[in-house]
Amino acid sequence: MAKPDIPTDHQGLGRCRLCGGAVAPTGHASGDRPNLPVGKCNDCGLIQLMNFDHVCLDHYRDDCYFPEDLAKAYAREAHWNINRIGRIKTELPDHRRRRALDFGCGVGGFLLRAGPEFEYLVGFDLSARMSANHRDSGANCVSCLDDVPSDIDTLILFHVLEHVIDPWDLLANLVQRFTAVDRVVVEVPNGAELLIESFELPPYRETHFSSDHLYYFTNRTLGMVMERAGLRVLVDTQLQRYTLGNTLGWLAEGKGGGQNRRPLFNGAEFHRAYESALAEAGLADSVLMICEPLRGHGN
Repeated sequence: MAKPDIPTDHQGLGRCRLCGGAVAPTGHASGDRPNLPVGKCNDCGLIQLMNFDHVCLDHYRDDCYFPEDLAKAYAREAHWNINRIGRIKTELPDHRRRRALDFGCGVGGFLLRAGPEFEYLVGFDLSARMSANHRDSGANCVSCLDDVPSDIDTLILFHVLEHVIDPWDLLANLVQRFTAVDRVVVEVPNGAELLIESFELPPYRETHFSSDHLYYFTNRTLGMVMERAGLRVLVDTQLQRYTLGNTLGWLAEGKGGGQNRRPLFNGAEFHRAYESALAEAGLADSVLMICEPLRGHGN
C-alpha cells in the first residue's frame, strides 16, 4: 500500500485532509506509539494524528488483529449492540424491509445479533478469519465487496471511519457502488467525551489516543465529513457504550474495567439515565449519525 501524502505548509505543520487547514501539535501522542504526535486543525478543529506513515490495510487483515477469544469480546460488547439495535429500530421504522451491509463488522457483535431485524444483513470485514468465523456462526459475511449483493439499501459503519485516511471518500465510494442506498448509519468514538473533555487523566489519554485511530471526531467534525461525502445528516446524536462503573474506575484508580469492579452501576435503567445526561451535554463516548445520500454530489 502506498504511503499517504501528508501535505505541509511553509512552517512544516501538517495540513488537515478534511479542510486543508494547518494542523498544530496538541502536546499529546499515541499511547502505543509515543513518537506519533496528535494534532488539531487550527481551522476546523479536527483532532488527528500528525503522521499516517504507519497505516496499512494488511494490519486489519492480519489474523492477530482481533482477539483470540471472540466469545469474550462478543459478551463484552453485548449491551453496546443491543443499544444500537434499539436506536435503529426507532430511527429506521422500516428496518425489517431493509437490506443492510455491516461494513467493517469486526468481531460480529452487531452482525450476529441484528440479523432478524432486517430483511437481509451481510457483514464485510477485511479479515478472512472474522468472515469465516461469522459464516460458521450462521451469519452472512464476506471479505470481498464484490460478494455483497448490489441491492443493498442501508450502509452501517460502526467504529470504522476513524481508521480510514480519507473517510469521506470511503463513504462516497460505497454510496456510488451501491446505488440503492438511501440510509447510512455511522458511529465513531467521540473525541470530546467526558473523560477527555472534563478531566485531565494521563492514563486514559494513553488509551484514548491510538495509532489505529487516525481521527478523533466530534458531532461537528463528523458532520463536516458527511457533508464532504455528499450525505445529508438526518439524525445527529450520541451513544454511551461504557457504563458509569467504567468512568468511576478511571477516576478512582486510573484504569479501565471499572464496570467489572462496580456492577452496581451497570443496570440498564441506570445506564439509560447516564447516557441521556451525557448525550445532552455532548459528552457521551460515541457519536451516532444517520444520513441520506445527496445523489449527483461530486467530491
